[in-house]
This record gives sequence, C-alpha cells and structure tokens, in this order.
Amino acid sequence: MNVQSIVLLMAVLSVGSMGIASQAFADHHGEGQGIPIQISTDSDTYDHDSTISITGQVSTVRDGAAIAIVVSGPMGIVSVDQVTPSADGSFSSSVGTGSNLMKYDGEYKIKATYGDKSINDSVIVTLEGGIAAGSLSGGDDHHEEGHHEAAEAYDLTDDVSTSISGGHVESVTAGNNSVVIAIHDAEDGGELTLTVASDVLTPFDDGSYFVLVDGEESDDATQNGNSVTIPLEFGVESVEVIGTHVVPEFGTIAAIVLAVAIIAIIAVTSKSRLSLMPKL
Repeated sequence: MNVQSIVLLMAVLSVGSMGIASQAFADHHGEGQGIPIQISTDSDTYDHDSTISITGQVSTVRDGAAIAIVVSGPMGIVSVDQVTPSADGSFSSSVGTGSNLMKYDGEYKIKATYGDKSINDSVIVTLEGGIAAGSLSGGDDHHEEGHHEAAEAYDLTDDVSTSISGGHVESVTAGNNSVVIAIHDAEDGGELTLTVASDVLTPFDDGSYFVLVDGEESDDATQNGNSVTIPLEFGVESVEVIGTHVVPEFGTIAAIVLAVAIIAIIAVTSKSRLSLMPKL
C-alpha cells in the first residue's frame, strides 16, 4: 500500500470516529430529548407584599393533563394551583405573598408536577421582612398552634363520607381549600376512602383533587369520581384532599339565617311605622 492510500484510509477512519464520538456525546447529553418540565420565577427573593410570577415549559404536551403547582413553606402547604400548558408547552401561574399562610420569613419551595408524579421540577424562593421563621422553633408552640387552628376549623363530618381500615377517623374539617381528615392509630396496610360532593369541595378543572399525607404529596392515592382512596402507613396522622374551593355547609345556613333576620327586621320596622301613622 502506498503512502497516498495510507493517508486516505487514515482520513476516512478519522472522520468516522468523529461521527461516532459526536453521536455518543449527543446520546449521553440527551440531545433532541427536551427536559420533561422546567419552572422558574421572576426573582429568588420577595417581601410579604409581592407577587411571585411562575413560568415554565413542558417538552411534550399531553391531552387532558394539567400541571399541579404546589407551594410549601415553614408552615407546610400554602398554595395549590392547577394550570394547563399552551400548545407550545409553556405555562404560567402566580402566587401572592401577602396571604396569612406566607407571613413567615424563610424558604418556600415551588414544585410543578405534570401528569406523572415523576415528571416534576421545583425552585426555591426566599421571603424576607415578615415574621422570623425562627419563631417556629419549639415543637410545642407549633403543635399548640396547629391544634388551635383545628379547633376553629369548620366541621365537615356530616358533609363528607369516610370509611377507614387500620385506623380511626378523629375529625373531618375544612382547611385551606381542602378537606382535612385527622387520623389516629393508623396501621400499615390501612386504607382511607372519602367521598365528597363537589358543592362542598370543588375539584380542579380536570375533575381531580390533590392529596397530601402528613403534608407530603401522595403518589398512591386513587380517585374515582368524587371518591378518593388513600393507602395508609403506620403512624399517619393527617390526610388532606385539596381542591379549588371548599364550602362548609354551615356557611349556607348562616346566609339563610342572615336573610331571615333581615326580612324580620324589615317586617318589624314596617309594622312599627304603620302603627305610628295617624288614622284618617
């Protein structure tokens, strides 16, 4: 083989190896395979009178699938939203920091989940200028505050049907756009099923609810219409089913009572005026 042939062969092999190396690099770094979901905020630090603007992108739009956006902070879950991505995969949402649930300073996690629980992304923002998060230190204070809030919560025992195995339902109350079920004596392998009417807890646009078990997102909860079934583990104390709006029954009754009271006042006032009018 002459020198020219050897040089030509080496050139061909070099080009071929470069192509293989480039393909290997692309495969390794996922070229052509977009990240399933990404979110970002317009800042990483906010005060307690701001609006957190959230934007994001999904690589593949799924028909009928919505993006759940959950914000959690020093006091647990503070906001839940559900948005539908546009045709190009982009989406946006916003959270106001002026709510009572976001009055504490510290880090707040914003997590977006798209359909499958494994398709998620999160970002951390910091809130400043409010109540020091350090004031939450001391489990007893936090525990007492939680019980104080529970004591003032609206009782939904008569509005939500529950059945449980491997534990006992202690109370069913209205939370922040949610139904909260307090549980004691939960055992491994137990199961809680609750059925809630849509006029008590309004589901998200796609008809689904968002489920938390002891403050953590549940990957095992299943839903059939307005019935939600949640597997339990030993020691579980709380299950929260979140929608877009909760309407305690007594709120309607209170409105009726108020209306009756107003009508009664008008009637009495009218009668009094008639009695004072001189007879012709």
